[in-house]
Amino acid sequence: MKLTPLDLHQKTFRKVALGGLDEREVRSWLDLVAAQLEELVRKLNRQDEELRRREARINEFKDREQLLQQTLTTTQKVAEEMKANARKEVDIIISEAELQAEKIIANAQARRMQLVGEIEELKRARASFVQQLQGLLDQHKAMLDHLRPEPHKEEPPAADNVSFLAPPVSKKK
Repeated sequence: MKLTPLDLHQKTFRKVALGGLDEREVRSWLDLVAAQLEELVRKLNRQDEELRRREARINEFKDREQLLQQTLTTTQKVAEEMKANARKEVDIIISEAELQAEKIIANAQARRMQLVGEIEELKRARASFVQQLQGLLDQHKAMLDHLRPEPHKEEPPAADNVSFLAPPVSKKK
């Protein structure tokens, strides 16, 4: 039987001959109260122990949650730093590539200008060579003209296209 605080307040004991209480009944009552009190104390201790275990688990979960929050925050910071570093590296690579491209273009332009200059020089050299060759040819022609005897005056060719087939006519003086 479960005791309530009201049971404890309302409990009465039989009176015995000398105005006292029945010792067996009181002893039995005290044993019952002690047993239930002991059971309640054990139950309370079990509940306290369970409460401590649960509080320990809650604290453990809170610690884990805090650790996870810190890890998440750290991971986010690291990810942001990695993104920022990657952006910086990309910017550096792009800048270096642009600089390299500008150097290549400048070198190509310089080479182009050099080739244009060489082509112009070759054109001038060709023109000079042609002029010198023309002068040399003119000199040689003049020398040949000077060395050749004067040509005899010949009759003008006949007006027809077949007269050259006729036998030559000898001329008398």
